Amino acid sequence: MDELEALRRENVALRDQVTQLIEQLARLNDRVAELLAVAQRKQRKAGAVVAAAPPAPPPVVEGEEQRAFEARPQAPQKPPAEPPSKKKAKPTGRKPLPSHLETEEHELRPDACSACGGAALDVADELLEEKLHVVKEHQRRRVVRRYTCRCRACGERTTLRSLPAPYERSKITCEWLAWLVYQKFWLLTPLDRIRRDLAERSIPLAMSTLVTFIERAADLLSGVDGLHWKQLLASPWMATDGTGLKVIVPKLLTAHNGCIELYRNDELAVFQYEPDKSGDVVTAKLKPFHGTLTADAEHRFNVTHQPRRDAQREKSC
Repeated sequence: MDELEALRRENVALRDQVTQLIEQLARLNDRVAELLAVAQRKQRKAGAVVAAAPPAPPPVVEGEEQRAFEARPQAPQKPPAEPPSKKKAKPTGRKPLPSHLETEEHELRPDACSACGGAALDVADELLEEKLHVVKEHQRRRVVRRYTCRCRACGERTTLRSLPAPYERSKITCEWLAWLVYQKFWLLTPLDRIRRDLAERSIPLAMSTLVTFIERAADLLSGVDGLHWKQLLASPWMATDGTGLKVIVPKLLTAHNGCIELYRNDELAVFQYEPDKSGDVVTAKLKPFHGTLTADAEHRFNVTHQPRRDAQREKSC
């Protein structure tokens, strides 16, 4: 009974607190309403003062000033607006498939009537549909079988030369090596993805083998790269820039900081690797060059630009 009485007294006290809070909230609401009414009255008074102010009279122009104003050059008449040109309508509907693609044709003819099952059928209509199709397997084997013949007159043996190959005892053809270089350097496909794609076609190739193929391709293209370098040295203008490159060297604990240098003009671009940014190497490379060189302000180009600076000093003297 004592606990019940205590709970009742606590309940009465809580009700009194709630009543006081409600009364306090009502007083605050009344105060907010009064402040809003005062603010609205002040806004109405400020608007009335602004509206009551008379506008400034326009300036009066008379005599010479008025005649000069009337004789002022008039603006040219606005030319009539040209009608907007009609935009070329975009073609709608399906575009035809390219006609140069190799065609894979299929002919489907029913063997029996779907209604009665009869086999005596005559062609009544022809339905033709074209769809873009793909054949995933583009890898092929090139098998060259060469026969050695013996001459009946002299008894000597003769064997024809085989088809072209990128290098001696190569496992791939020239076309396959060109395809690999195109995938790697033009489509920017990493070698591991190319390797996985070949593995899906049951063509297992080690990563070291693919790297060797790229090295072989670089050796074959060295002649073209050398010709481009000679053309750059003979040109009147060339720009160069270098980018750091981390190189893994066997028996070194950390990666070596190498450098890839780019030499280019408006028509050619040559990339060259150097183990470091040495001024002596750049000077030796650019010694035959007698044109204008655009490069960053690095200390390794000081010797390269020194002859031109000396010539300018002699002219100024």
